Amino acid sequence: MPVLMPAGIGVILIPILFFLLRGRFPTAGRQIAFILGVLALAAYAPFAILRWPGIDVVAMVSAVLVMTAFILGLISPPRNAAAEKMTFHAGPATIIAFFAVIILLNSIFLTLATNGLSAGAAKQLLPEPQGGPVATSFFPGTVAHDFQEKYSEFRAYDQALEEQSRRGWQVGRGWVDDPVAGKETPFRVEVRDAEGEPVADAEVTASFMRPASDRLDFDQVLTEVGPGLYQAMVEPSHPGRWEVMVDITRGEATHTLRGWTDVADR
Repeated sequence: MPVLMPAGIGVILIPILFFLLRGRFPTAGRQIAFILGVLALAAYAPFAILRWPGIDVVAMVSAVLVMTAFILGLISPPRNAAAEKMTFHAGPATIIAFFAVIILLNSIFLTLATNGLSAGAAKQLLPEPQGGPVATSFFPGTVAHDFQEKYSEFRAYDQALEEQSRRGWQVGRGWVDDPVAGKETPFRVEVRDAEGEPVADAEVTASFMRPASDRLDFDQVLTEVGPGLYQAMVEPSHPGRWEVMVDITRGEATHTLRGWTDVADR
């Protein structure tokens, strides 16, 4: 996990190194804590750059490393203290506990956003669906686009939307079975024209995008298995919510739709 692994390693190693060095230099506790905090950030920086997990994850891990070193320095006596007994006052303890709870909650939320909620946990925590079956995918029929693009690009989007609306293609289906992370599941798209006739000989590509990390995004080309029916075996790498973009091209006509799908845990 992008948060728990580097933060956990730092929380374990920093105190170990601190107490080993403090045994050798008993009056330099705060200096040791400062040096260890700087070294922890320096060691984490190459890992974060090479495997960039996002600025939110980097900020959270850095906060955990710095706070660990800060706590150790806070409970250490000054260099010229008459006694070497560690002290811990209620004021700093309250502040540290507050930020510790904030970091813990944010780590949980970030982990859930990245990996999703397991099927067992979802069954225990989420309410039962009311009034019929639950759809795991939906396609609202709009061209996917960023509406904050330049005016010329927005005009191109608007024209594509009008053309797509006039074409009247009907796109349906989705997963044949419930999708599970790490398991191949048939993903099927059925395309019909405005008269309900199958749209054959088209090129269909499904793009699966992870909102929390674009490193997990992948494209899947669907093969025509019947008139207007396109299918491929898709293996999502992680559970949770994915954005799905379906591009259908036949000749000069291009039809693009966007939807969301939920993938269960193993």
